[in-house]
Amino acid sequence: MMQAIRNQMAMAARLARGDVAESRAGIVRSYDPGRAAARVEFVDRSNPSDDEALFISGWLPVTSPWVGNGWGMDAPPSPGDQVEVKFFGGSVENGYVCGRLYSDADRPPGAPSGEFWVVHKSGSSLKFKNDGTVEVVAHTTAKYTAQLHHFVGPVQMDDTLLVEDTITGQGGMAISGDNGTGNTSTITGNLDTTGTIYNNGHDIGSTHKHLNSGGSGLGGVPQ
Repeated sequence: MMQAIRNQMAMAARLARGDVAESRAGIVRSYDPGRAAARVEFVDRSNPSDDEALFISGWLPVTSPWVGNGWGMDAPPSPGDQVEVKFFGGSVENGYVCGRLYSDADRPPGAPSGEFWVVHKSGSSLKFKNDGTVEVVAHTTAKYTAQLHHFVGPVQMDDTLLVEDTITGQGGMAISGDNGTGNTSTITGNLDTTGTIYNNGHDIGSTHKHLNSGGSGLGGVPQ
């Protein structure tokens, strides 16, 4: 504890002597998610060969563009990130982490000018492209939770669709292709319909009749 206090006093003195209490780059060494605060090492002021001479700050708040009580934009820095630290009023007692910087070690994803990308280290991403398209990529599972999902415009799916509740198609339904069994569709279980059912132009609903090939009696081709 006393060593930590001495380190903070030494840091304040060195910053004051160097007249650098406005803005400084450093490396995040630890982060506290409960406080949204980080400890930062000012590498240019540290002595890497002496642990007691490492120039590490106390807990500095990390800024966010959107905050509230239990909500907001939370994208915390990771240990090893290069950050910019500024000081309120130039006071070394009141520093805060205001931004992060790419470096030779941490390369940018490569978004072109005019585009907005959010890319996670897992590979999941959200990209707003210059041509107006929006690309969402989930490395594993994308989960949507809402009281109502309202899509305006056509929806295209290039793989299987599993629905575990009722499907209501109010605008009709057109099915084509092969579902893997050699058929367009396969129904397992009872089928309850209201209205006329046609097969190859023939009514096969509840009122249709079958005629034998001789022209009378039941059976044969539906008429």
